[in-house]
Amino acid sequence: MLIDSFGRKIDYLRISVTDRCNLRCVYCMPAGGIINKPHAELLTFEEIGEIVSVCAKLGIEKIRFTGGEPLVRKNLADLISSLSKISGIKDIALTTNGMLLKEQAGQLKKAGLKRVNISLDSLRHDRYRNITRQGDLEKVWEGIREASNVGFFPVKVNVLLLEDIDQYEIANFLSLTLEDSFHIRFLEFMPVNSFYKAEGAISGEGIMKIARGFGDIEEAKMVGNGPARVYKFKNGRGTFGIISPMSCKFCFRCNRLRLTSDGFLKACLHSELKVNLRDPLRGGANADEISKLIKAAVDMKPREHSLDREGTKAGEFSMCQIGG
Repeated sequence: MLIDSFGRKIDYLRISVTDRCNLRCVYCMPAGGIINKPHAELLTFEEIGEIVSVCAKLGIEKIRFTGGEPLVRKNLADLISSLSKISGIKDIALTTNGMLLKEQAGQLKKAGLKRVNISLDSLRHDRYRNITRQGDLEKVWEGIREASNVGFFPVKVNVLLLEDIDQYEIANFLSLTLEDSFHIRFLEFMPVNSFYKAEGAISGEGIMKIARGFGDIEEAKMVGNGPARVYKFKNGRGTFGIISPMSCKFCFRCNRLRLTSDGFLKACLHSELKVNLRDPLRGGANADEISKLIKAAVDMKPREHSLDREGTKAGEFSMCQIGG
């Protein structure tokens, strides 16, 4: 069992399988793009499997694949299939932009993927195109429908609260949960990088004010590992959740580690501290040695992020380089 220095049980690993993406979202990718890691520097599927095997013996039970865009990594279903067979791994999920999901949903489900989160920051074609720089909203909707058709449940939709989202679009997202079993998650914007700012973006409480205008709200429960506060309208079929890392910190119950696509283990998204697992693994380190490195990363886990503190500087990185 992995317990950090603040008594938190660590049982959740987010794995970035690539730093490449088929979109160029303004809050994630600088206008000039990034220099992608050479393929030789990325972890192989076999190396990811070795790391996950050690993590499972230390108490990691849940895995989520991220990127970049994880579905641009070829043969991802093969990796999912192999990890699903590791003793102790109980849940495998995926976060995707949905652009390639229609074509891959069926094989991912057969491989052992349990759940899918789709990032969708706008319901308007023009605004979605502006945010993603090259996205196709209809392709995302096709992916969402196919994920539901092949049996994924729940299919969650992640909405990042950027400064130009208005109450009418928020209301439209909320409306999706009334007649259909959509599961919408509103995420407060976090100023993690230096090239994008969302001054005045709406908070989680702002979402609740709009939601209360729809009618009676009650708390709901939802399968997953995230920190969302989940609600539903009294007569609604779906749910909506709010993730408030800025206005209502949830670091005190953070249970996750992050493995970057090039093999570094981070105990906090916003900390510069990380442990290199790739090079020792390629140098012949055995399971016990990798286990000690994982425990060292857990010991580095801070009490909480510092993005709400005056003077904290945003990073000079794209989220593709760490993993969402």
